[in-house]
Amino acid sequence: MSDRAGKTGKRTKTGSKLKGRKTTRSKGRKSKQSFIKTLSKTDKLNLALAAAAIVAIVVAVFFVRNAYFYITGNDVTDENQYPVKGVDVSSYQLEIDWPGLENEGYKFAFIKATEGSSHVDERFEYNWKHANRTDMRVGAYHFLSFDTDGGEQADNFISTVNKKRGMLPPAVDVEFYGDYTESHPSVEKVTEILDSFLEKIEDKYGMKPIIYTNAYVYKHYISGRYDDYPIWISSDSIPETLSDGRSWTFCQYTFYGKSENIADGEKYVDINVFNGSSWELRNYKSK
Repeated sequence: MSDRAGKTGKRTKTGSKLKGRKTTRSKGRKSKQSFIKTLSKTDKLNLALAAAAIVAIVVAVFFVRNAYFYITGNDVTDENQYPVKGVDVSSYQLEIDWPGLENEGYKFAFIKATEGSSHVDERFEYNWKHANRTDMRVGAYHFLSFDTDGGEQADNFISTVNKKRGMLPPAVDVEFYGDYTESHPSVEKVTEILDSFLEKIEDKYGMKPIIYTNAYVYKHYISGRYDDYPIWISSDSIPETLSDGRSWTFCQYTFYGKSENIADGEKYVDINVFNGSSWELRNYKSK
């Protein structure tokens, strides 16, 4: 009996508290309503005009900012058709001063993240973190293995590379290595592995991955099979188009770039160009 009475008492006390809270909230609403009612028509008009002015200023800043980037970013000329340069790096390049690299004028970077179904580049975490603190457009790439399942390789990449707002589409490096430089894999084998990888990556990141390759692999393995994927072509010189007449999106034109901001100038770095203006790179998304 005493136990029930105690519980009843607690309910009554709690009920009183809740009632008090409701009363306080009710008073708060009424005070706001009373405040609004006490405003004159002129005050209400001034408040509305102030709110509209703030919105107008925000919109104006947005358009002015974009106009600035549009004007300064249209930098393609007859004399300089490929003004937008970038790098691709891995652990080979050792220490990289990313702000310094940005100050040199590089506007994008692809960073090696993974290889095969288990390898993670030991410098990826550092490079990904610090490159994304600059205003460069940054993407990650995977080196495709012909010895493991494409889906498992995609899982390795996905577990390593967090999706970031504004990131470049993921890239996959398709080229021969090791024994495959002499004994090339079959088209069927490459297609099976690459298809599985691309499908899983596109589902995860919501962007069509970029395919990096050289002229030979493109002609014999990629052309006619992956025509709706952006191509990052490796070439000794910058071509106007690919061998089948398609446009490329990125071109790696040298393996022998140098920068004091990369391993104090002691290591070579790959230099690339984007097929477009700085403005177009800023807004680039693969569909």
